[in-house]
Amino acid sequence: MKRYLMTPGPVPVPDEVSLAEARPLIGHRGADFSALFTRIEDKLSRLLRSSGKTVIFPSSGTGALESLAVNFTGPDTKVVSVSCGVFGDRFREITALTGAVMVNVDVTPGEAAAPETAAKAVAENPDASVLLLTQNETSTGVFNRIDEIISALPKNRPLVLVDGVSSVGAMPCFPEAWGIDGLAAASQKGLLTPPGLGLVWLSERGWDAVSKRKRSSYYFDLIRQKKDLDKEAPENPYTPPVSLYFALDAALDAVCSEGWFALRARAARSLAAGIEALGFELLVKDEKYRSPGVTAFSHPSGCTSETAKALKALGVEPAGGQGRFKGRLIRMSHYHDVRWPEISLALGSLYAALGERRSGAGDFMKRAFEVWEESR
Repeated sequence: MKRYLMTPGPVPVPDEVSLAEARPLIGHRGADFSALFTRIEDKLSRLLRSSGKTVIFPSSGTGALESLAVNFTGPDTKVVSVSCGVFGDRFREITALTGAVMVNVDVTPGEAAAPETAAKAVAENPDASVLLLTQNETSTGVFNRIDEIISALPKNRPLVLVDGVSSVGAMPCFPEAWGIDGLAAASQKGLLTPPGLGLVWLSERGWDAVSKRKRSSYYFDLIRQKKDLDKEAPENPYTPPVSLYFALDAALDAVCSEGWFALRARAARSLAAGIEALGFELLVKDEKYRSPGVTAFSHPSGCTSETAKALKALGVEPAGGQGRFKGRLIRMSHYHDVRWPEISLALGSLYAALGERRSGAGDFMKRAFEVWEESR
């Protein structure tokens, strides 16, 4: 039976990405690899609208987050962490291990972090040198308006470090324009590449801060990475997963294409409309903060976990809830090139998985298609 992967990472990758990953290996200390590396850097600069370069680690997204933590924080730093879910909590847990003094601000899961909440926390802690934020909280399907949050901060603000692991590639993320100082990303979600690459971008202010600190990691030392990145023929200080670089190079052609972000948002709105018409409840009530990459929902009858099992039996693999929502949520991703056929597949499978609990049988496809057309 063919299976349809709808987890929020890893996500299905385009055929051209799979084919690129299968290319014969090349040495990572030669001109061919430097040319590949340079192409990727140019495309990432276009995606992020940045003049700076991006460090690429052979790691997961968690590794990219850890690199930010160990390069920017330690026992001598005070950190404000604003979290609205499991992955915001993970970023603060990683940072706390450096010995930093943590000031934790929790937002109700399913709600976005309000700019005034972050601004208040920073104003109350003027000695904090770092603010941690998450752009897209995969555990709940909510995304934070990072640009609005940073704009609301006091003039003498701390360095802003952002978890973009599940946002970069799926929605606008323009760190240079918005005032982000450190951004972490990963290959297996919005960048449509198999798992294995962690990415880190720093502002000039961020690089300056890191250069003045004593760092506590060899592997995740950003200054060590920058030395090789800034060479005339850029390379990695350690052996990179060359096949994943081929894959990322191909994937960025799709992600950087015109209209990509609008298509992700369109698919999210259409799928959400159909899910609601089927009688499910969306966790994120305010449409303004619903993620373009993943939608989280439950059924009021309490049959959510049973529905998820039935979906898997039908060959559709979503993700379940995390943390306090374990067994209480279904999460469906739409990071990849989801259009009307894929939306129809997801909604039709949900209808079948509901069994005797079906409702709105004649309306859910119609409603989803109406929203799909309205969002052109």
